[in-house]
Amino acid sequence: MKKIHFKQNAVNKPKLPYFRLTIAVIILIIVIASLLFVFHNKQSSVSHSETSQVSSQVTSQPKERKDYTIQYSNSSLIKRTTLNTALKKAGLFDFNYLLNTSDDGGNDAKILVYYNQTNQQLVFKLYQNGYQSDKDYQIGSYDLQQQTGIHGLQPSAFNGLPLVYTWENLQTK
Repeated sequence: MKKIHFKQNAVNKPKLPYFRLTIAVIILIIVIASLLFVFHNKQSSVSHSETSQVSSQVTSQPKERKDYTIQYSNSSLIKRTTLNTALKKAGLFDFNYLLNTSDDGGNDAKILVYYNQTNQQLVFKLYQNGYQSDKDYQIGSYDLQQQTGIHGLQPSAFNGLPLVYTWENLQTK
């Protein structure tokens, strides 16, 4: 008997694994591009809203004569620049803090600053919102030479000293 040998002809089948892999890579690229597009737009909107929050905070800064008043007196005793620098270092130029009525704020209604020329010190009388009399105050002080706060002052620390600065909260009136 004669053996019959069948000749196997290669059937042209599409190479499915490569075709599937190509489709998967294309879909993956589309998904990644979409995610990047969406994520990029979300970051943009966040920074845009942060910008608008910052700009709204800038516009809501306290304004003199609307939210508070400042009055200088006895300006021949101490230079205004020296006084303002010391008040900034002492935290008395942070008007957002002074006007803030929350537990974290100053909650101040009025601040009187006296100048002790002999000791080169500023003495503060701080009246909080809701004070009842001229005796409802806290005392603070700032040493101009050492540029530090002074603690433990007695109420007599400002007796006879000239008043050089007055700050008053207009929001509580």
